[in-house]
Amino acid sequence: MMSHIESSQQTHKFQVGQCVRIVRSTDLREAMKREQFRVLKLLPQNPLGEPSYRVKSDHEQFERLVGEQEIAPI
Repeated sequence: MMSHIESSQQTHKFQVGQCVRIVRSTDLREAMKREQFRVLKLLPQNPLGEPSYRVKSDHEQFERLVGEQEIAPI
């Protein structure tokens, strides 16, 4: 039997601690395209069935919630 953690890791393309960049967002500024974000947490799939993540940049005081299609590896 597969645990929740194991199934979550199999469905997510990115892992906690991995550096990514945001490639699509409703709040996409030019500077944000060059910003590096670190994956903080793997989250359940969003209503569209897409794995979600909590990410944070060193230059921002807040965390962002993003879907897998919104980020790319660095």
